[in-house]
Amino acid sequence: MIQRASYLLALSRLEGMGCITMRRLLEAIPSIEDIFSYPESLQPLFPQLYRRFATQLSDPDLLAKAQRELEATRSKGIEIITLEDDQYPQLLSECIDAPPLLFYKGKMEALQTPYKLSIVGTRKATPYGRKVVAELIGQLATQIPNLAIVSGLAYGIDIAAHRAALENHLPTIAVLAHGLDRIYPAQHRKEAIEILQKGGLLTEYPLGSSIERYQFVGRNRIVAGLSSATLVVESALRGGALLTASMATDYDREVFAIPGRLSDQYSKGCNQIIARQQAQAISSAEDIIHYLGWNPSTTKAIKEKQASLFLDIELPNNPILQLLQKEETIHFNELIARLNLSPSELANKLFDLEMDGLITTLPGGKYSLA
Repeated sequence: MIQRASYLLALSRLEGMGCITMRRLLEAIPSIEDIFSYPESLQPLFPQLYRRFATQLSDPDLLAKAQRELEATRSKGIEIITLEDDQYPQLLSECIDAPPLLFYKGKMEALQTPYKLSIVGTRKATPYGRKVVAELIGQLATQIPNLAIVSGLAYGIDIAAHRAALENHLPTIAVLAHGLDRIYPAQHRKEAIEILQKGGLLTEYPLGSSIERYQFVGRNRIVAGLSSATLVVESALRGGALLTASMATDYDREVFAIPGRLSDQYSKGCNQIIARQQAQAISSAEDIIHYLGWNPSTTKAIKEKQASLFLDIELPNNPILQLLQKEETIHFNELIARLNLSPSELANKLFDLEMDGLITTLPGGKYSLA
C-alpha cells in the first residue's frame, strides 16, 4: 500500500506545484489517490496548469521514486510529518503556506512544546548583538525551562541563538533550507550535532535537494510560522531578518526587536520596525514573557511532568557503542586499530552516530557516549 507521504512527496515534485496550490488541491480533492488515478479532475481547479500537471502525473516512475526517497529518508532516522499528522506543529499548520510535508530529525518534544521563540538577525552580528542574545536566552532559560529557541543555523545572530540555547540546556530547532543529508554552512556542523541532543533539525526539503537562493526565503517562513513570536536582534535596513519579521506579522504573530543606537548600521532595521510600530521594543526576558502571556510557574510544572515520562533507551548493537560502553572514552586512532576500519569509514560512522545523538566528540580526538 502506498503511503500518503509518498503521494505528497510526488505532488511536491511537480513543476508549478507550490505549497498554497497543493493545499488548495488537497482541500478540493480529499482522496489523494484520485489525483493520480484521475488527473483530469484537476482541470476545473487549475485550467492554466492542468496540462503541465497531467503530463507529469502520467509518469509511471513518479510514485515509485517518491517511495524510494521516503524509504531512504526513514533509514537515516528522519521523521516524515504530513500536515494531517498529530506531530505537525500546531502554529505552523495555521499558516496558509505551511509545507504539506516536513522532515525532522531530533527530539519530538522540542517540536511539540507550545513555548517557542524564533530569534533572527544579521549574519554580521556585532559583539553587542551576540551579548544580547546570550543574556536574553539565559534569562528565559531560568523562567521558561521548556522553551524551544528557533532559528536558521546561519552565521551571526542565528548561530548565536542556537549556541546560547545549548549553553543554557534549552532545546533549539534549526530550520534548514536544504535536505537533512547536509549541513549548511558546513562550519556549523558541530552545533547541528549538538542540537540533536535536545532539539532538532527541520526542513521541508527532501534528501539530495540542491541549495537554491529562493529556498532561504521559504526557510524563513517556517522560522516565523513555528513560533508564538519572532525576535529581531540586529538588522540593517534590508535583510532576511526583516523579511522573517514581516512574515510573522502576516501570520498574526508577535514581533519583537532590540533597539539600538541610531548610528549603528545593524540597529537601523530594528529601530525602523519599532518606530513604525511593526515590532515591540523589548529589553529583557520579562518583557517577552509579559507580552506573550506566558506563566513561568506553569511551564516549569509542564517541564517536570515531561521529565518523568522519559525512560532509558537501550543502545543499538553497534561495535563502536559497545567499546565506548566499556571504556568511556576512546581516541580516533585507537578505534581505527580495534575496528580495522579506514579513517574515512570510521569518520562516516562516527558522524552518523553523532547525528543520532548517541556519541559526543571530546577534545583531543576522543569520543564518548552522549
